Amino acid sequence: MKITRLSFLCLTVVVTFSCGNDDGSPPIDPVNKAPEAFNLLEAPNGAQGIDLLPTFTWETATDPEGDAVSYEVFLDRTSDPSTLLIGGLTGTTTAVTNSLDIATNYNWKVVAKDANGATTSSGVFGFTTRGLTAPTSPVTAAAEFTARKGHTSVVFDGKIWVIAGEDDVAFQDDVWSSTDGATWSLVTEAAGFVGRFSHASAVFLDQLWVIGGEDVTGYRQDVWSSANGTDWTERNAAAGFGARDGLTAAVLGDKLFVMGGYDGVDYKNDVWFTTDGVTWEEATASAQFPVRSGHATTVFDNKIWVTGGWNGNINYRDVWYSEDGVTWTEATSDAPFSAAPVNMTMTGFQDKLWVIGGFSTTAVNDIWYSDDGISWAQSFPLANFAARGEHSTVVFNDQVWVIGGLDNGFMNDVWAMDGK
Repeated sequence: MKITRLSFLCLTVVVTFSCGNDDGSPPIDPVNKAPEAFNLLEAPNGAQGIDLLPTFTWETATDPEGDAVSYEVFLDRTSDPSTLLIGGLTGTTTAVTNSLDIATNYNWKVVAKDANGATTSSGVFGFTTRGLTAPTSPVTAAAEFTARKGHTSVVFDGKIWVIAGEDDVAFQDDVWSSTDGATWSLVTEAAGFVGRFSHASAVFLDQLWVIGGEDVTGYRQDVWSSANGTDWTERNAAAGFGARDGLTAAVLGDKLFVMGGYDGVDYKNDVWFTTDGVTWEEATASAQFPVRSGHATTVFDNKIWVTGGWNGNINYRDVWYSEDGVTWTEATSDAPFSAAPVNMTMTGFQDKLWVIGGFSTTAVNDIWYSDDGISWAQSFPLANFAARGEHSTVVFNDQVWVIGGLDNGFMNDVWAMDGK
């Protein structure tokens, strides 16, 4: 009887040990395998002009064990995006619901995850969102003011203003305004200043300003202002910067600056400023940028920016900026504009600089943008408005407006482009 019990015990021990591995280690669970590799589809890698609310699609990631797979989508501006756009997806498509930034480079990827937490990441695709919306038709094809070039436009008192310019009859001294860009009202048919074009305008000290330009007798150096667009006062009949056209103006801090231009003999690169519109002081007799006329100027990132123009022989592609009007720094000597433009426009909009149109050997309708003035890219889709120069551009109601100008003839169409 004792022998029988011992035999049973030995048998039990043998059976128990036989359930392990040959080396006596405990059993090993099967290894969970991650989902298999998959590819991104839309938005395509390297795509330009992508909508601000894009839809992303990708291939199905198959799990080797047949587990359910979910997806996380990551999107940001870094080379390996880590900002979660959405997670827990069971399908292979998703749409962005919060508008992306205009004309911005983004990268996206998808991570597939099985029920046990094993993951597989896709590659990374990059794309650029669209630039300014290119409408198929203008706000108005023929505004109430005559078709013209060399006019100026500003935003003042909740309206867009068009001031003076040259049409096919004369140098004009009229002033027009609009609250919507579609319907224009004549504010005055004959402002106090003589008719002119290629002048500079600004909004400063809660008034409209008109500075210099060219009339039928030659080049101007007078300075005028108005609080309502109807009644104009001559603030200085012979400002110290001298007679010139093709100059530009900019307001930075408590100063109104003018720079560059042509006096009929010499091209200029001097910079002048005023704090009251009456007394003008020379910030620098010779800025670091070369002499020029027909350039474009705006204020962006608390700096004055100058680009383009020409010296009578050379069209410039350079871009310069200054924080005080005295010292100028070259952002780039050769922006990649498809033409080296003269009489283009430049404005700041949605944290970017924008350069629109201009003349080279012919007029262009290119739109270019930059975050920093150094690196430039062309805006897509392309503009639908006709090529032009000597037009005007303003930012109004969160849109960029292009008004009038010249190509084969004078224009009085009005276009609005937005970043929504």
